[in-house]
Amino acid sequence: MANRLHWGAALRMFFRALLAATVASGVASVWAAAGKIQVLIGTARISQHTGQERPAQRGDDLYEGDTVSTSANSNVQIRMLDDATIWVRPGSQFKIERYRSDKHGAPKNEAALSLLSGTMRQITGSIGKNAPADYRLSTPNATIGIRGTEFDATFATAQIAAQLNTPPGTYNRVYVGSTVLEGPSGRVSLNKDEAGFMGMSPGEKPQVLPRIPAFMNSNPAAAERTEAAPSKPRSLQISVRFGDGDAEDVSSISSRDTNTEQRLRAMEGERATLTLAQGPTSRQGANTGAKPTTKTVLDVVAKVNGNSALVQFSAQSQSLASAGGQASQVATSLSVPLGVWTEVSGRGPWSGSGNSTVSSSSARSDNSRVFLKVDDLSR
Repeated sequence: MANRLHWGAALRMFFRALLAATVASGVASVWAAAGKIQVLIGTARISQHTGQERPAQRGDDLYEGDTVSTSANSNVQIRMLDDATIWVRPGSQFKIERYRSDKHGAPKNEAALSLLSGTMRQITGSIGKNAPADYRLSTPNATIGIRGTEFDATFATAQIAAQLNTPPGTYNRVYVGSTVLEGPSGRVSLNKDEAGFMGMSPGEKPQVLPRIPAFMNSNPAAAERTEAAPSKPRSLQISVRFGDGDAEDVSSISSRDTNTEQRLRAMEGERATLTLAQGPTSRQGANTGAKPTTKTVLDVVAKVNGNSALVQFSAQSQSLASAGGQASQVATSLSVPLGVWTEVSGRGPWSGSGNSTVSSSSARSDNSRVFLKVDDLSR
């Protein structure tokens, strides 16, 4: 009996210790934002640590494991949690492997970044300035260490190298401070206004270049001013109208008719939220007294291109009958002319199946038809 009690106590202590370790590990591994997109010029995509991929937007948080990919003629400016600034240049892939600061709850500073292809520029933050040994930038064939610095890095794949008319490999140029360019066969130190190169051939050693390559001879200060002051985003009004499909009724809006129209004001390129209800069509609801069974929360982002607007919806539907039940998540993009009511029945996240339709709370009209309009309030 005593032995059983002894073993029971030992097991309880073991499981308590295991639970404490699991909780501590869980707290330490909670995903915290490593940086935020400050400026987006053109288009880019984020391959998330969760395995999902989505278009990048200004204001997006970035996490450990996220990869930012820019398209041609596009630039992304990222502000990291230690106030480092990173520019991801056109046609580039940049990944945040790890980025943790002891000033934000981490046990120690740690910055591990990867330039998978293309070009980036960085002005280091507190980690690079105060703990340079904790910072590492990797490319597929080299590693760059820093000493409180401002630099460019390029990993020229075979395709990029052909476009630049230069050998493939890793290039590093220093504007302020110094870096260490390291490969399997050696390392070189680079100081202000120097550039280095690490080629792809087996056994090749990194070298200090006799001159800075032409493709790295950009003016970083001018680029920074251009990206730090993008054109002012427009103020938009996004309206979703539910009605009988009478064009005249739809074109003539009454401000009192809020139960058949949802309006949302948002800045161009920034996320806003619209909440709609889903259930039987309004006429069925009027006859049966049925109430909406699903709440749909729409994340909405709109951008203006000439006389048209591209509206992106990300919809999450939740059953109102069961707490916390999530039915679906749908992403939709719709292009409509500015200032014109456009029918989008069946094309948006409000399209349902059978006798269900997402609508406003109206019980007066048939909400089977949906119209969308974007107004530019900045004009």
